[in-house]
Amino acid sequence: MTLADPARLRRTGGMLTALAVLGVAATFPGRAPERADDPRPNVIVILTDDQSFDTLPSDPAAMPWLQARIADPGDHWRWFPNAYVNTPLCCPSRASILTGLYSHHTGVQDNGDGRLLDERTTIAVRLHEAGYRTALIGKYLNRYPFGRGPYVPAGWDRWVGKQNLSDATTYYGYPFVDQGVPLTAGLAPDAYATDLLARKAAGFVRSAPAGQPYFLLFTPSAPHGPQTPPPRYAG
Repeated sequence: MTLADPARLRRTGGMLTALAVLGVAATFPGRAPERADDPRPNVIVILTDDQSFDTLPSDPAAMPWLQARIADPGDHWRWFPNAYVNTPLCCPSRASILTGLYSHHTGVQDNGDGRLLDERTTIAVRLHEAGYRTALIGKYLNRYPFGRGPYVPAGWDRWVGKQNLSDATTYYGYPFVDQGVPLTAGLAPDAYATDLLARKAAGFVRSAPAGQPYFLLFTPSAPHGPQTPPPRYAG
């Protein structure tokens, strides 16, 4: 497999959208098996925030473990070298990813417009109707929950929606909504946002019932600034 020329990827102000992962459940020990006669694959999409286009792939590798996994066909990853987004803003880009629509059709054209998205039209609703178990774990749309109080948008069976209020709460002490329940992460090392959300995402995959396909949209805040590393990498 030949990795794409990074120059062909388009950097956005909000996120790197060139990477999507299909069938990655093969990498999780204890995962629920797919039915051999079911043509619907398990789908995991990992959406990072403010990641520069030239970090993946790169030479030398900035993320060597991940870059090696993507390059190994046996890991069932899929690389989309020509992927791009049609708007440079975070919230409109996320709305387009969720719906497949241009931002002028979603109503979300600014980072403060997340509340305008018709949440009945997202991929979660469509896949839920098709029999998928769906989950979003991480950042949703800017300013969620839009002053409505804690809620789970239509179509999501598992929901951990992280709120992004300020730089000070990007990685510690951040509020989030877990299945409709408002919670606040602490300041202990194990509350580091990327780690906590990753544990919840892995738990969703490992607890998936046999015979039902799932869709996971995993959206950590990293590497969005401030560049706060987990304690094990500090210094």
